[in-house]
Amino acid sequence: MEDWHTIPNVRDSTPWYRDHGRIKLNFFISIIYVGMVLNGYDGMLISGLQAFDSWHNDIGLTEDNPNYAALLGLLNAAGPLSAFIIGPVITYIDHEWGRRWGLRFYGYTVLLGTVLSSVAGIPSLAGVKGYGVFIVGRFVMGFGLGSFLMTSLILVQEITHPRSRSLIAGAWNSFWILGSVIIAWVNFGTSHMTSSWGWRIPYLLQIPMALYILIAVQFVPETPRFLIGKNRYEEAFQFLVDLHGNGDREDPLVVFEFEEMKDAIEKERLAKAEKWSVILRGRANRHRLGLAALMTFLVQMSGASIMYFYYTIVFELVGITDPTVQTGIAAGLSMFTWCTQIAGVWSMKYIGRKRIILGVWPVLLLSLVGLCVAGGMFNRSGATDTKSGVATVVLVWVYLGTYNYANPVLWSYPAEVQTFSMRSKGLLVWNCFTQIQSIYCVFVDAVALNTIGYKYYAVYMPLVIIQWFLVKYYMVETRGYTLEEVALAFDNASFTSLPSTQHSGDTVDMDSTAKH
Repeated sequence: MEDWHTIPNVRDSTPWYRDHGRIKLNFFISIIYVGMVLNGYDGMLISGLQAFDSWHNDIGLTEDNPNYAALLGLLNAAGPLSAFIIGPVITYIDHEWGRRWGLRFYGYTVLLGTVLSSVAGIPSLAGVKGYGVFIVGRFVMGFGLGSFLMTSLILVQEITHPRSRSLIAGAWNSFWILGSVIIAWVNFGTSHMTSSWGWRIPYLLQIPMALYILIAVQFVPETPRFLIGKNRYEEAFQFLVDLHGNGDREDPLVVFEFEEMKDAIEKERLAKAEKWSVILRGRANRHRLGLAALMTFLVQMSGASIMYFYYTIVFELVGITDPTVQTGIAAGLSMFTWCTQIAGVWSMKYIGRKRIILGVWPVLLLSLVGLCVAGGMFNRSGATDTKSGVATVVLVWVYLGTYNYANPVLWSYPAEVQTFSMRSKGLLVWNCFTQIQSIYCVFVDAVALNTIGYKYYAVYMPLVIIQWFLVKYYMVETRGYTLEEVALAFDNASFTSLPSTQHSGDTVDMDSTAKH
């Protein structure tokens, strides 16, 4: 097999401002990134609103309510629940109708959900419970959440140029952090407002981003792999010519990509590889699905949900109760984690996926131990102990900083390891596990923190240890390969003979692949 790294391409020598194909492609990718900014903005919105007394009063969810923890957990679980329900529908749409429909659906649901939740608690709606209206809005937005996550993960893998695929796909989740940075500072800015506009303004600011997605997605073409899968070969080839070859139909890398995609998809078609019966029968396919599930296990069940969704409670457990202080710490933390995630994107190219996770997870474990100790010290010493509060803030920063360093791997890997024929189904498995675990985390975390406080951190410690060993013995390194070559890393033990395994240190972990 030819080493694609050595194949010349017009983009190698053409300045970016003269490469019209690259400019167009970056525009299409930017739409996905804006969607991810919106995702991160909304994802951290509720945790920020918990610091607003006006929000609690408007929706009727005050801390003196005996069911406060359960109702708050249900509020956060509404989105993941509807995202779980929509998964099979989006899988069918992505596979049969095209990848763009998932983005359209996302825009529509964000608009509707934002309007519904923003009007919750308005005095003119007398007799309508604010909590009920707000949670319906969250449920509607959850449909779009699941749709966007599944579709955009496929898009960033399938439309990008092979030389930048790892960078683009890895950077995908960093824009979630950028969204969290924006909402953290917006919340900080409006935290001084005592009226309902203090929380309604941050909520309504989601509308411009949703409108941009709805308008801009009309200009996004279908992915070449989807087009080939539907026998639309000329459209697929033209996509590669325009966006990967700057209009050159004889560009060697464009020709190589097209032939590689066509051959791989044709083999999968002949093997009926898109059928569940075929997918589940193959050992390598089960391994791929297992790795998609493993990544969700690492994301959802490592303790990060506590830091993201209930950081106000984490700080209150050690005496940090002022809303401005809480939102200010969160704003600075969001900027820091964005920087660490960008560093993680860059590192993927040189360190590899597996080594990053193996290096980060011990730090997460030590951070959880430290948070338990700090919480225990404050519990014994009382409100006069400021050292516990400082230690908790530092440990939260260490935890989320290292966790976000690994995030580019955790989010890009599930789509990367799937074949074309099973990518939408692999992402369905990923979405199901993601949303089920997310529902558990956001609901149970709220109740557990309210019941046992800092001791709840200890629940995640053994899970973090188990996760490390699963990554060590189960995860396959994919650094340096095209999507079609990644498939060979699972299916062909002789993949060590491929030239790309010797390119710039881009090696597959053959200890793992040899077992399959």
